[in-house]
Amino acid sequence: MSAEKEIIGFILQSRGHEVGEAELTALSGEPALRDKLDALFTELENQLAAVEGKATTPQAEESAEAIASADDVVTEPDAEQAAPRPELWKLMPYYEFETPAKATLDPTPPVLKPGQVPPARSAEAERPRPVPCARISVPNARAGEAFCAPLVITLDDGQTATINDVVIPEACGLHFDKAQQVLSGVPSQSGDIEMLVRWSCASHTNGETPLLFVVNPDPRSLWKIIEPPADAPYPKAHVEHEGIVRDGVRIAGASRRGRSHEHAGSFRDDDFYLNHSEETGWSVMLVADGAGSAANSREGSRIAAEVAGEYLFSQLRGPRGAELKQQIARWGTEEQQNTINAMLHHFKQAATLAVNSISNEAIRAEQPVKTYSTTLLATVSLRLGEQLFAAAFWLGDGAIAAYSPSGKVRVLGNPDSGEYAGQTRFLDASIIADPAFSGRISVGKWQDVSHLILMTDGVSDPRFETDNGLRSDEKWTQLVNELSPLLEDAGQAPERLAEWLNFFSPGNHDDRTLVLAW
Repeated sequence: MSAEKEIIGFILQSRGHEVGEAELTALSGEPALRDKLDALFTELENQLAAVEGKATTPQAEESAEAIASADDVVTEPDAEQAAPRPELWKLMPYYEFETPAKATLDPTPPVLKPGQVPPARSAEAERPRPVPCARISVPNARAGEAFCAPLVITLDDGQTATINDVVIPEACGLHFDKAQQVLSGVPSQSGDIEMLVRWSCASHTNGETPLLFVVNPDPRSLWKIIEPPADAPYPKAHVEHEGIVRDGVRIAGASRRGRSHEHAGSFRDDDFYLNHSEETGWSVMLVADGAGSAANSREGSRIAAEVAGEYLFSQLRGPRGAELKQQIARWGTEEQQNTINAMLHHFKQAATLAVNSISNEAIRAEQPVKTYSTTLLATVSLRLGEQLFAAAFWLGDGAIAAYSPSGKVRVLGNPDSGEYAGQTRFLDASIIADPAFSGRISVGKWQDVSHLILMTDGVSDPRFETDNGLRSDEKWTQLVNELSPLLEDAGQAPERLAEWLNFFSPGNHDDRTLVLAW
């Protein structure tokens, strides 16, 4: 490479330009550049000659041509000891190229006076902020039930974000309201639904976060309906209803197998009895709830309700019933005591017959008598014009009440509650021998009673929940208001009550039995 090309390449490289051989050749051939380089070479030779002349005699000066050819020919005796001379272009003076000063940022912003505008930040200072992490929360939904809840979004850097859209799979029954920031609809099926939430904040306008929306199954869809074994003893219909509409009396009763029995493939344990005497005007109503832990309790409840009910009805439809009716019509002090004594006698006899009948069946079937355990709630009532007389016997859980149109309720007894849920007392010989047996009987005569109601705990538990709730006039009013439309057509009331007993209440899946006179 010629000296011209080396000089041009060096200058360009120091300036940060990378050129190839072809470009260097073309530049070195430019006349203007060659003239300037020739002038530079001549000036260098003159300067070099002047420097060497100061160190030697004038006769020792050499021309530029002699110096240039010194590498080929050596004429002086001491040429071998002399140091080699550098090429001329290497003797050029070196100049530092100026580099741009690095920009520095003043960490302390200037103090602004009122009215001044802060200086614009440099491009280097405006570094992009990382995309914040979004967390979106929403409660779970339930399949088949209306859902409406806000989507709540929070960012990890504390910024406020707005949800712009939610990408929801089709046919899932949900939609997003941007104005209200609410997710609503009726989920068509249970499971995990994958959604994409698009949001924006001050620093980012196109944030996206996946959302896993959980839809729980409808509890009713999890219950199985299994038929009991065909060879199981003591078969009983899953649903039973009956009514009486005559002589100005309206009575309806219904009993339904609970979901727990449907799921387990077992029979209904509840039973009931109702009857009315046209001769004397007495009405008899009973409900019984067989113990769920007792294998033959469904038969125990049937025997107790039927035997006790038939006894009470047989006593009240004849002369004894007519005599009691006359005493109740007079209702003096002596008549009241006689009526109370008569009711105590009749209920004790009815309970005794029921206990003996259950014991006889246990002996016949060679089964423990406790496997027939059952509760028993009974009433006998009589309408006298606008007045209602009623006597009640209460053993076990459930409820008996006389309800007034004014909203006042009279609970005719106390439920037998144990130390834990579901624990109660059952009908047996010890109950009859108990000195406190009379405390299970209530007697009353009222002017303003519109409904006399009996129920097993399958109805009372979800409707009243606690013993205190059982004394709530408001809860009884809610129940009566709910039942009233079903009773408008007395002939259809029993069947409609049976349908109503199928109401869903989480955690309450026992058999349900309800009997009432209105």
